[in-house]
Amino acid sequence: MRGFRRAMRSLERETGMLLAGETACCSVTVAQCHLLLEMEARGTSNLQELADALALDKSTLSRTVDSLVREGWAERREDPSNRRKVSLSLTASGQEKCNHINAKCDDEYRSLLARIPADKHALILEAVGSIAHAMEEARKEKAESGNGGSPLCCAR
Repeated sequence: MRGFRRAMRSLERETGMLLAGETACCSVTVAQCHLLLEMEARGTSNLQELADALALDKSTLSRTVDSLVREGWAERREDPSNRRKVSLSLTASGQEKCNHINAKCDDEYRSLLARIPADKHALILEAVGSIAHAMEEARKEKAESGNGGSPLCCAR
């Protein structure tokens, strides 16, 4: 178990450094990057859908949305039948920014995978997906149990 934890910490550190470098080159924050790519994947959506997808509270996400709107990368549209409903979508400039981020990150990860034998790529994709899914499920279970997603040590 300690070896697994050590490997996860190392992965977290390396991923953080990689993301920081990628986003700096793309002139966005990590939060903006995650939101832009989520908006690209979803098309038009609302603040609650994005908050749920990114596991953030609406107020935190709203500040990041504000920054995207100020940069001209996203736009808000009120629903004419219900002014409290606001849809969010990328602008053409926001889509260009996503294209730039995707090209940069694809190159970075392509280079990373080139260091690993090709016959292991599918296994790595499956393992990373499985770990991410298990972590998400555990976080949601903790939140539903009233622990608010806090680590077990904090609940004692």
